[in-house]
Order: sequence, then structure tokens, then C-alpha cells
Amino acid sequence: MTMPLAGATTVALLLALASPVAASAEPQNAGASATQTSATPAPAAQPKQHRAKSAARTPDSGPQKIVVRQGSVDEPTTQIVTGMSPEETSRHIQETGQLLNSTAEALKQIAARSLTADQQQTVSQIRNYMDVARASLKEGDISRAGTLALKAKLLTDDLTKYQLSPPQ
Repeated sequence: MTMPLAGATTVALLLALASPVAASAEPQNAGASATQTSATPAPAAQPKQHRAKSAARTPDSGPQKIVVRQGSVDEPTTQIVTGMSPEETSRHIQETGQLLNSTAEALKQIAARSLTADQQQTVSQIRNYMDVARASLKEGDISRAGTLALKAKLLTDDLTKYQLSPPQ
């Protein structure tokens, strides 16, 4: 039985898709006549076998964490500020602590009064600055802690002045 040339091309494509070995041999025989192509029977198309997937991962799962409780290595306390003597460092730490304490006292007085929405938002920002300043002190970033404590103090002073003499 002879196949038309278009049928031979179809068989060649089927063979190329069915196995990688046949795909490498077929391009050489693609120009052959239809009688030569029909002499080799086409293997039956076999369905591809897929590996079974393990449990489906959800987009939220991400990489798994391994938590080591009380690990064997302690992190050393580092100070990010360079070029400061130990005396300067302790002075900056003390000044930052004083700024944070005076800001906290002023916030207690402000909280006793009724505040507008903008003033409440400012108080929230002040508290945020203070929290980050304390965390920076613990991490050893003294200059950042001092800057944030100063910002919190300035905002508190501004809020206190505004409450004592509201604009007319």
C-alpha cells in the first residue's frame, strides 16, 4: 500500500513526536519516496508517563523554615557608629534616653486631652518613632536612634504648642 506524500509527512511528524530516537532519524528520510516510508510501520502512539506529584503547594506556602531553638551561636552586639570614642557613644546613648523619656512624659499629658484626627495621627507617628528608636538602640545603631528620638521630641513639642495656643 502506497501513501501519498502528504501522508508520509504526517507519519514522519507522528514518529518525531512519539520518540526522540525516531525524531533524530526521520529528518534524513523525510525526502524519501512514499514507498520507502511505508515500508517501516509506524509505532503506536504511547501515552506519556508522568511522575506523580507530591503534595500540591499553595502560593502562600513558600519555602519552609527551620527554627533552631537556642542555637549554638550567639550574635555579638555590634555598634554601627564608626569614629566615635566610647565616651561619645555613652553620651549619645544617654541623650537619646533622655529625649525618649521626656517625649513619653509629654505624650502622657497630650493623651489626657481630646485630639483631632490629625493630632491622633501625629501621636501615632511619634510612638512609631520612639519604638524604632528603642529598637535601634538595642541593635547598636546609636545615630539612627538619636535622630528618631529627636524627631519624636520635635513632633511632641509642636503638638504641645498647638494644643496650648490653637490657631484662630
